[in-house]
Amino acid sequence: MIEQPSFKLASEIRRILTAELGREFGQTVFVTQCSELNIKSEELKVGDLIRLAPAIIRAIRPSAGDETAQRVGNQIKKLKVQMELETLKGKEGDPAMSRRFADMYVTLGSACHATGDFDEADKAFRNAIRYAKKADYPLKDAEAHIGIGLIFERNDKWDDAIEYLNKGLSISQSADYPLGIADASRWLGHLEWHRSNYDRALEWLEKGLSNAERTGDDSLVGQIMIEFGLVYSDRGELPKAIEWFSRSLPLLEGVRDYRQLSRIYNNIGDSHMQQKEWKKALEHFEKSEEYARMINNQQFIGWSLFNSGEALLNINEIDQAIDRADTALKMLEPLHDTMGVQGSIRIQALGYAKKKEWAKAEEMFSRAMEITEGMASKYHKGQLLFDIGRMHRDKGDKKKAKTLLTEAQALFKEIGAKRLLAEVTEDLGK
Repeated sequence: MIEQPSFKLASEIRRILTAELGREFGQTVFVTQCSELNIKSEELKVGDLIRLAPAIIRAIRPSAGDETAQRVGNQIKKLKVQMELETLKGKEGDPAMSRRFADMYVTLGSACHATGDFDEADKAFRNAIRYAKKADYPLKDAEAHIGIGLIFERNDKWDDAIEYLNKGLSISQSADYPLGIADASRWLGHLEWHRSNYDRALEWLEKGLSNAERTGDDSLVGQIMIEFGLVYSDRGELPKAIEWFSRSLPLLEGVRDYRQLSRIYNNIGDSHMQQKEWKKALEHFEKSEEYARMINNQQFIGWSLFNSGEALLNINEIDQAIDRADTALKMLEPLHDTMGVQGSIRIQALGYAKKKEWAKAEEMFSRAMEITEGMASKYHKGQLLFDIGRMHRDKGDKKKAKTLLTEAQALFKEIGAKRLLAEVTEDLGK
């Protein structure tokens, strides 16, 4: 006998919640939210998830955190599409259904990507491409190609990511699909920023911004503005970086995107820190942490902590800086946030170097460099070589310091990181 979808759906929702929240809390959340929405929990229908999923996310975010809430939401979204696909078994060869299948597989791919099920996401997007071509449905063809590109981006396979993003862009341009053009261009710009190709990144972001503005999507426009700020920050053009970050604020405040608002204040704080404006930097990091705590977002709380730690190092609050970075590390490691983990370890290394605890500093720098080599970021490698070179200078090993600083100088010159190039050149002159 075929299992009734309502029973299976209720069982799967319970499984998701108890796996993420524990048996007692997960069961309580499920029963309570069903009751408040007048839904019979054992007679749950796929259509009920439209109301139930947002209610569950709101209920668990304050105690379980934003990442867990988002993960639960995406798992429910994934389950919903899988159940809908199950009801359509046997209709896969029906040409009239191809458009609907393309829609559903793009949605499934996005949900699987968000939950970290990358093999499933890849399979779903490739199914979407197949059905989109059958239905002559270029919008979903483009979205699926962009989706595969983002899977490769997430796995640091950047050449493959660029290939699929370019394909998605080409399809979007042929169909005059501004959302697809904006999305593909935004991520191509992001990848060029990661590879320290700043001029090329700006070209892509200009294309992304003009098309995002055509869509009227304030959230997307604001996020592309953040990308502009990141590029100018790395180039050392800090007033421009702050200008772009600040331009995004009213847009993201308008849509109440607290996650991105936390990110923006963190980035503005970093720009002030690079200008040695320690008090302004700390004020913005505190604002970033405030927004992150509003949604209990552990990632951005962690980033705010280790970045404020760097500002504290520069006003000689060394122990407090090390403590903040250590707390951030413990928050970011379980999230597999490579860049955040590297940053947290780097701040601790700088703190121990300031305390002249050389063995501990070298140990932490070594850990940070191991992570940095895997990131394939010339900016971060140059920054770390600069830090280690200064440590050896302070230890009195001028020969080793000069070797490391010269290597950092070459990287900063190659990528056009003007501020850091000026600083390392000044240090070498000493």
